[in-house]
This record gives sequence, structure tokens and C-alpha cells, in this order.
Amino acid sequence: KMSKSKPETAIDPLEIIPKYGADALRLSMIVGQSPGNDSRLYEEKIEGYRNFVNKLWNASRFVLMQCEAAKVDPHTLTAADPRSIADKALWVELNEVITDITASIETYSLSEAGEKIYSFVWDYFCDWYLELSKGEPNLPLLVESLRTILKLLHPYCPFVTEELWSEI
Repeated sequence: KMSKSKPETAIDPLEIIPKYGADALRLSMIVGQSPGNDSRLYEEKIEGYRNFVNKLWNASRFVLMQCEAAKVDPHTLTAADPRSIADKALWVELNEVITDITASIETYSLSEAGEKIYSFVWDYFCDWYLELSKGEPNLPLLVESLRTILKLLHPYCPFVTEELWSEI
């Protein structure tokens, strides 16, 4: 909630962007906001989304390092069949998330869509699947999953996703 009559309650975006990034500010202003309700924008929330953007960046760097170690150009990889049970689980979950997010965006439930992609990226892709991929990664599936994640996140954090997209 930003008030013109009480400027001390407002957060100045020009001060926040250099500190946390524009993408983190965008995410904090969209995700977790229910329509028609006032909600307070606070630095801790913006900092949390900065951490999310950092996690996305680090996950992308991991995928790129795996491609580099295998001497594979990520630009040339196309989707592969899931090999392991973890691959199949990721593929099913990713397709469900695509369907859910598409439905949410079509009904202009942007906050709900943002929460779904946030949860998928943080909890499922980064914390679960990438950890399992440290042994023997399925590079085509990793790259294709990352491409899909970047497409889904682009409306929410365009600057980071654009930079990462150029790498894959």
C-alpha cells in the first residue's frame, strides 16, 4: 500500500531497483497480491524475490556448466525422452504447471500464475530435480525444462529471463 498523504509508507522504486533489481520488484508487486485488496510492499518481500531470481540464475548456470562439461552446445539441444523416474516426474509436473499457468494467465489471475511458477521453480526444479541431476544429468531435458521455465517467467522477470535465454 502506497499513500500520497503519507510518503514515509511508500517505497521508492528508484532506491529499490539498484539494491534488489527490477525483476525482484516486479515479482513482489505481482505475486501474492489478491485483486481488490490492499497489501503492504516491504523490503523483506522484495529481498525474498531477489533470492528467487538468484536461485534461477544459479540453476541456469548449473545447467550451462553441465553442458560445458559434456562439450555440448545448449543451443543445439532438442527435447529428449525422459529416461529415469525423476525425468518422467519432472516432465509430468512441468506439463501440469504449463496448463495451470496458462489457465491462470488467460483469466488474468497473474498473482496465482506467479505463485505456481515460483513454487515449481524453487521447490520442484531447483531443490529436487537439479539435486538428482548432479549424478548423471539428462542434458536435453534439463535445457528444455529451463527454456520452458524462462518462457513462463518472462512476463514476471523479463530482464533476467532475457539474459538467460540468450545463453540457451
